[in-house]
This record gives sequence, structure tokens and C-alpha cells, in this order.
Amino acid sequence: MRLKFWLRLLAIVLVAAGLRLVNLNGRPLWYDEAFAVLYAEKPLGAILYGTITPVDGAAADVHPLLYYFLLHFWMAVMGQSPFAVRLPSVLLGVATIPLVYLVARELFDKRAGWWAAGLTAVAPFHIHYSQQARMYSLLCFLSLAAVYGFVRGWRPGGWRNWALFALAGTLSLYTHNLAFLTLMALGFFVLLARQWRLVKPLMAAYAGIALFFGPWLLAVPGQLGKVQQAYWVPRPGPAELVRTLMIFHFNLPIPSWLLPMALFFSLAAPTLILYRALRGPQPAANERPAWLLLTCLALLPPLLMFLISQWRSIYIERGVIMSAVAYYILAGRALTQTRPVRWKYLAILGPVAMVAAISLGYDYTFDKFPRPPFPELVAYLRAEVQPGDVVIHSNKLSFLPAHYYDRTLPQDFIADPAGSGSDTLALPTQQALGLFATNLETAAAGHKRVWLVIFSRAIAEYQAAGADDHPHRSWLKAHYQQQWKEQFSDLMVYLYVREE
Repeated sequence: MRLKFWLRLLAIVLVAAGLRLVNLNGRPLWYDEAFAVLYAEKPLGAILYGTITPVDGAAADVHPLLYYFLLHFWMAVMGQSPFAVRLPSVLLGVATIPLVYLVARELFDKRAGWWAAGLTAVAPFHIHYSQQARMYSLLCFLSLAAVYGFVRGWRPGGWRNWALFALAGTLSLYTHNLAFLTLMALGFFVLLARQWRLVKPLMAAYAGIALFFGPWLLAVPGQLGKVQQAYWVPRPGPAELVRTLMIFHFNLPIPSWLLPMALFFSLAAPTLILYRALRGPQPAANERPAWLLLTCLALLPPLLMFLISQWRSIYIERGVIMSAVAYYILAGRALTQTRPVRWKYLAILGPVAMVAAISLGYDYTFDKFPRPPFPELVAYLRAEVQPGDVVIHSNKLSFLPAHYYDRTLPQDFIADPAGSGSDTLALPTQQALGLFATNLETAAAGHKRVWLVIFSRAIAEYQAAGADDHPHRSWLKAHYQQQWKEQFSDLMVYLYVREE
């Protein structure tokens, strides 16, 4: 039996690892990942300065530093190839799978644990962020570790479990500020389930978290101020809640022709789980709190994020990736109650698996904004740029990945409009990076040949707003002659030459 257990676990872990390694080195790093690498390579003091230095009453950047610090030391050993910088997220994503099994087994039984682990192993949403050189795989692992400590402390008890909860909870907050949503959901569960015996140890654990997270609490108001002051996150409406549900099931983007089917099954699957909870075999009395706990973890963080965002928008779906995992555990338990498997469940599970497989394949090969083929762009520029030329990026979104792939090219990028939703790269952060935004006239001064790199959607947005053209192209057309145009997916490259 023990051999069978380890073989089954190994099979699920290998599937999870295989799915998370697909095209890991082939997919180009995009802006967020390039920023993480370029930022994490700097001295730790520079990273700290580029994050917490006040700018107009707000912090320079919005994320805590644990992930950047870990990536800093990882890259010192493993290097900076796309595979190397993404590998920590892969390893953390794979390590999450056995932890899912343990949580589901503690709450229900081994069969639910296997189903939950299997669902998480193949979930496109979790796979996507297990392939990103960003902090979300770490956030999910630490948040789930905190949940495991809570569950163990709730059932068998013991101070070691509560210590695990406090430690993992603290580290999750140092990974991402939205980690507090999971910790709050656990507190709400204690109140809703009237688990009064948990109040004392939970309050003690919360006190420990507050004590060790206290130094960073001083920076949190400034980071929230940065979100309010200039950040791209819009105030969410009901559509964002539906979008979140689709992301939990299939991730986004997906092919447009698949959207109706994805929407249908994103609504049908949780409806089926709810049906099994209410009309199927009634859970044993000791299982009802477990269902309530997972429901709190799955629903409350997105809902709390939604409500807070009506005052100060913080709504990003990847920030509640732990809620998706809680949902997968609920789904796993619902599937164990389906015995024998009837046609109506296969009618849901079969198409859901098909849509998930298509969306996963689409994600592996996605090459449009904001992830166009930057290596091909850089190779083209390296071959075509002549001495005295300058490459000007209309936006930092293309500049940082291009700079990551080639630091020798003469490249500049145009500053975002001050105070706009895209104005996220503050001056202290630029100073830490050693990369500074400029304006088009200054960047082009003294250069006979100018290469402009711009996303086609940026041009379309200005034209949709009634402008004849994007202002950067308009200025260059007024001072230069356009001689060349090349396209890399939806990333455009123009060559402008000044006539003597």
C-alpha cells in the first residue's frame, strides 16, 4: 500500500512537472518578468530603495520584496536564462501539488486528496503562474502552507501547527500584499463556523504575524497609495467576477471562438459542485465545517478584493490564486461523491477537460500583447541597426524585455504620461534599475536614423479615440521619412530616416 501511494503521488507530480516545463525556455520573457529579473539582479539595498522611497506621498513600487530577494540569490547561482529564472516558480508550483493532497486529506479523505491534487496539477491557471518569473507561485505555496498549518491546528491541535501557520502567513505577506485576504478568510471561517476554541490560538498566531510583518506594515500604506495614484488596475464590476471564475477554470486569454463554451462550463461546473453539496450524499457532520472552510477560502478573498476595490482598486485575479486552489479541493471532494460516475457528470467533465486542454495549448504558444516574440525582435534589430542609430520604444512594456535580451543595443523608452494608469515605473525604481525614461525629441536628437518599436494596439487605441495616428508616429513623420516597417506578431518596428 505504501508503494502504491508513492507511485501514485509520483505520477501526479511528474504530470504536474511536465506540464509546467513545456516551452519554458522557448516562451519570451514579457515586461513583468523582465522587470523582475532586471530588478532582482541589483544589490539588495538598491531594490529596497527602488521600492519604498516615497514619490508624491506614495511608495515607488507596490510589491513586497521576498520574491525579488530570493530571485537575486537564485540568479547568482543559476544565471538569467528564461529557463533559469522561471524554474523557481515551476518547483514551487510542483511542490504545491503534494501540499494540496495533504490539505484535502486532512479535511476529507485520501480519495479527495488524490482528486484535488490531480485537478491542481492540470489546472491551466495554476500552470500559467507556475511558469512565470513572478511571485505568484510562491504566494500560492506559502498561502496553502498557512492553510495547512491552520487545518492541522484546528484538527489535532499543537503549537507547532500554529507556528507553521504564523510563519507561512508572515512569509506570504512578504511575498504579496494581497496575501492578507486568505488570512482574513480563515478568521471569517472561525466566526461563521462558531469554532470558538480556535479564537485564542488564531489570535496568538495573528499577533505573531503582526509582530514579524510589522516592519513592512510601515510601507504598505505607501504601496496602496501607489496603486491609487497611478496604476493600471481599474475599478471592477460584476463582469470581473465572472472573468475571475473563467480564469479559475481555464485561465485567459483563450481563442475568441472558445469563449462561449468556456463561460458556460465556468458557470456549470460550480453549479454542479453546489448541487452535489446540497442534494447529493450529505456530508458527515465532521465534514460540514471543512466544506465551509474551503467555501470561505474560495469565495471570500475575491469578494473582499472586489468590495475593497470599490474604494481603492486592488483587483487582480492572480492575487487570489490560493482561492482557485481551494476551489479545486472542493471540486475534488465533489467528484469523490459521484459514484458511480453518471452521464451528466461526464457531460460536464469531458468538455471542461477539452476546453482546458485547448486553453493550455493556446497559452503555451501565445505571442501577442504583452508577450510578442521579443527574441526575434532583438535579433532583427541587432542585424539591422547601424552605428549612430537609436532604437526608441514607445513604451516600457517592450523596452524592458528587449533590454533583457540585448543590453548592447542603443535603446531608449518614452516615459508614460504622468499620473496615468500606466505610469507605474517611478523614478526611484528607474534609479535602482539604472534605466531612465525620456521623451521622443530628446531620444531622437542627433540621430539620422530612428527605429520606433510600438505595439499595434497602442496605435489602434489612439485612432479609436479619434486621433489620426499615435503621437509618437506623428512626430517622427513630421521630422523624418518612414523607410521601413517590420512586424513581430502585434509589435511593430518602423525605421525613420532624416533626409539631408
